Amino acid sequence: ILFPPQEAFAGMLRIAGSARGQMASAVLAVLLAWAVLTKRVYIIEMTGDGVLNELMTLLGLKEIEAKDVDSFEEEGDEFSDEEDIAEERRRSSLGLGRRESIESNWLVNPPDGIDITRRWRLDDASPKSPKLIRPEMIHSLSGFSPRNAKTKRLESRPGCYWSEPDEKGFRIRGPTYLMDKVKIPVSKPIFHLLDCDLFDLPQPTNHLAPYLNERIHALWKDSALSIQGKQPYTVIIQLQVPGPPWKSFCMYFGCADRDLIFHSDTPFSRIARRFFTATHTTLNSGDPNLHKWRNNTFKLIPRCVNAPFVVKRAVGEVPTLLGNKLQQAYYGTDSYFEVDVNISSSRIAQYTVGLALNYANVVVCDLAFVLQGASPAELPEQLVGCMRIEHIVMRDSMSLDIPSNDPLAVNS
Repeated sequence: ILFPPQEAFAGMLRIAGSARGQMASAVLAVLLAWAVLTKRVYIIEMTGDGVLNELMTLLGLKEIEAKDVDSFEEEGDEFSDEEDIAEERRRSSLGLGRRESIESNWLVNPPDGIDITRRWRLDDASPKSPKLIRPEMIHSLSGFSPRNAKTKRLESRPGCYWSEPDEKGFRIRGPTYLMDKVKIPVSKPIFHLLDCDLFDLPQPTNHLAPYLNERIHALWKDSALSIQGKQPYTVIIQLQVPGPPWKSFCMYFGCADRDLIFHSDTPFSRIARRFFTATHTTLNSGDPNLHKWRNNTFKLIPRCVNAPFVVKRAVGEVPTLLGNKLQQAYYGTDSYFEVDVNISSSRIAQYTVGLALNYANVVVCDLAFVLQGASPAELPEQLVGCMRIEHIVMRDSMSLDIPSNDPLAVNS
């Protein structure tokens, strides 16, 4: 049976729309539709009603049901190619070339025992109506964490916008910095990046760690960084992005042996023992002297790897003591330490972050965190940890459902 060109064109448009984010396949479908219109190709159905599935197979798309194609007009606009564009830009900026097809990577053929359905972004969460998740569901967001076999750094993976970069390129205070102001290249960080989360919150909420116990446990299990007989230690850094909706960007860093922090005699441990002490301090509570000292110790070193000129100028690459510019809160226990950074507490910070968010899907930025050494015994400095944000799509966030009357909730 020969399909008239007009009907073939309509059918091909439906197939292109059902590609659901697979850019290359959608483009092929449109090109084939053009060939049909110009009578260079005729679509022939051999027998039965399987022509659409035959075409989908030809184009490398998954098999679909006829009802899925018929309902394209109602649901097809929920999907876009923004993620594919961001991924290709990221790979191009890093000189990695085009990514392999999904059929040849670990998403289709995962290592034994890996459940690839447990990814950061749940598949059934529409960008237009983010899926609400309760804190007890957070552990299900974890999944396979591909790490470099030699360095143990978290590598980039599909569906996520962050990874653990090479620390080379960052410079920190050397052993004689107080005398000669000489900075040195960094050594291996104490903490590895476990993973990150991007949440939507109805209001800015401090001290999220009590809600994240299952999540942190799952991350340690997935990371395979644990050392038998050693107690791990986790640092959570939460960036509170102004809203509404309020965004919470949580970074999880892990040290497999907490003795490196609390029971060793190194420049880093001398300053870390006091900083990570199991004491809560905020602007209006806790030991004010300890809180002020923490503000003068916790340092961020940003680095724009790839970004428009206006973003590079606004963000800069100068080390910054965030606590002297933004309100910060610190929550410490024997197993974790959380730092909450309230970006809305500074208009300049709001402007800078707002500018960066406008270009977020084309920006590659590294963040390194350091405890600043202020005496010879605390030098040279050492990185706490570092992470890379790559072409992040801010709408790919999960709405964290925390009741406003929850006794654990602490509002900024």
